[in-house]
Amino acid sequence: MPDFRRPPDWDQSADRHTSLVDPVITVRQLSRFGFARKALTRIDHALVFSTPGGGYEAYLPPRRPSRGEVAAKRYTSVYEVDMGVHPHQAEIPLPSDNDAFEFIAAVDLSWQVTAPADFVMSGHRDVPALLLGELQQAARSLTRRFAIHDSARAERQLMHALSGQEAPGADVGLRVLWSLRLRRDQQNIDHQRRLQAIDHNAAEQIRTEQQGVAYDIELDRRTRLQDALQVGRATEYGRLDHELTLQRQTWQQEQDQLRAGHEAELRQFEAEKIAFYQAYLEQGGVVAWAMHLAKNPHDSRLVVDSMREDQLRLILAEVELARELLSGDSAEDYELEGPKRRALDFMYEIFSQHIPGISRDKSTSRPSPSTTPAPPETRLTKAEPSPDSAHTEESTGTDPAADQEPTPTELTGAFPGWQPPPGYGSSPTAPPPQRDDEQEGPTP
Repeated sequence: MPDFRRPPDWDQSADRHTSLVDPVITVRQLSRFGFARKALTRIDHALVFSTPGGGYEAYLPPRRPSRGEVAAKRYTSVYEVDMGVHPHQAEIPLPSDNDAFEFIAAVDLSWQVTAPADFVMSGHRDVPALLLGELQQAARSLTRRFAIHDSARAERQLMHALSGQEAPGADVGLRVLWSLRLRRDQQNIDHQRRLQAIDHNAAEQIRTEQQGVAYDIELDRRTRLQDALQVGRATEYGRLDHELTLQRQTWQQEQDQLRAGHEAELRQFEAEKIAFYQAYLEQGGVVAWAMHLAKNPHDSRLVVDSMREDQLRLILAEVELARELLSGDSAEDYELEGPKRRALDFMYEIFSQHIPGISRDKSTSRPSPSTTPAPPETRLTKAEPSPDSAHTEESTGTDPAADQEPTPTELTGAFPGWQPPPGYGSSPTAPPPQRDDEQEGPTP
């Protein structure tokens, strides 16, 4: 590798990441003994030496000349050329059929030096300008044929024409890859955008109106459907409410009928109950006690004792009344004839009966004044036998009326102060004769 003792005449101070427009990095003048062996250049750079005859010899990397070769060929200068790939983007104006409007060509380039000696010999120092100039020169005649709004067809024709020609920069030792996109100028683009916005707005309005009509139709259909549903719902609700009202009225009528029937049954039951108690209370005596025993069978002893006391008290009261009638002298004899006869008949009946609770050989005293008489409805009639007497008849098989008639002495002991009437003890054959005053009637 050469070792330069003198500073370069031209140095870009570029590294491998620097964007270059000129691939020649350095240019140096060489003296006879100004070439050294030390490697001071980059390995990916090419060295182009100029000869005294005006020629150029290139040493591609990694090949480097020796000091003897440089001295033998008497090179006068050396060019250090970058052989890397460099991208570049640019826009170039291209004319349309109307000079008032221009196409804008967006170009993407990728160039590389493949023949360093040819490039140094060409003397170009701005590679992008060289390539863009060649493209513009080849495209101007083609884009003149098309209007500004026909950019798409102009781009197709331009790409077809340039692809059939030699690649730009090939004659100066460059390999170029490029692509081109043709578009309108910015004013025309803005104008087209405004027109497009107007079209879009109009289309939006038209679409809005169309869809609004469709929306109104659908909304009207939906509203009608909702109205129909509401009417149907209201009709169904009215029908169900009417049926419910009828059922409620029917149920109320049934309840009223049941209530009326129940009240009628209650009234009938109360009437029967009143009639039942009225019948038994009117009969009184044994019937009332029998009804009490039907409800309270454990009170049988109380019932029997009460019936016996009531019967005994009634008999004693009637005997006392008969005694007062027979022994009294406050009235005339003809006035007492009838009551006395009835008193005697009652006495005959008493003597012919067996009084419950009174024995033939024992005297019975009157009930004490402290004893409270039973209510009238519980008294026994003369024709009603007591339960004890009925039980005695059934057990002995004898009739109390068939017993032996008591003597006056027994009755006197049983009823103190009572005197038998004249002729008592013999069977009466005929009633006593009446007095003359009884036949004639009472005197005034």
